[in-house]
Amino acid sequence: MYKPKFGLAIVFLIASASAFAAPVTYTYVDWTSSKASNASTPGTAAGTLSVGSTAITITYSGDLVFGQTGSGGTNYYVPTSLYTNSHVANVPTNNDLISLSELNPFTSTLMFSKPLLNPILDIVSLGSPSRKVSYNFNAAPTILSQGAGYWGGCNTCLSVSGKTLSGTEGSGVIEFMGSFNSISWTTTGGEYWNGFTLGIEGLGTSGPTPIPEPATLPLFIGAGLVLVSLRRFRPKSARS
Repeated sequence: MYKPKFGLAIVFLIASASAFAAPVTYTYVDWTSSKASNASTPGTAAGTLSVGSTAITITYSGDLVFGQTGSGGTNYYVPTSLYTNSHVANVPTNNDLISLSELNPFTSTLMFSKPLLNPILDIVSLGSPSRKVSYNFNAAPTILSQGAGYWGGCNTCLSVSGKTLSGTEGSGVIEFMGSFNSISWTTTGGEYWNGFTLGIEGLGTSGPTPIPEPATLPLFIGAGLVLVSLRRFRPKSARS
């Protein structure tokens, strides 16, 4: 009896949808204020994100050497090819940076006034060739891209094991998949200094399933139409 390979066709089309998804233009936080930490008091920083008409407040608490906020400052997000990849289309539109020494035993926490979807962190100079520094996150990150950055480094200087990101002069982009109200981490192996900024793909959702990206949605619809067509026009000999 003839049995159409519906499952194989759908898997192929879903894989194609992922392969042909266009890079997403990200919105990066505008850090507006910062206060350095000391031996007994965590540092703080605040910033904003704007997604359409929605304003989101971002707050940071933890170890903080300096915050590069406002206009000016050094552009550490170079080369551009390091902070863009098959998923992220653009580098930060400002030079804002939150820098950490991680020599103080504070938990670092980013809090968002609204849930964020698939947030990314652009990492600058995590660790050094002779000292591995690790961020032990409360969620598992994925490395989207890495390589030699402003202070040097290499294409394998960042690594992930479970929820831990480690660097030996590592720079690049990491992503947290899902909807988040906050991200926090502790650090092992302090140094002076490493830094980051935050970017988002869009607003998060309170439901369990995020809406597919516009670039992939038509392909998922196409997969459904192919399935319907196969079921409609299969040979009579396959019917029971």
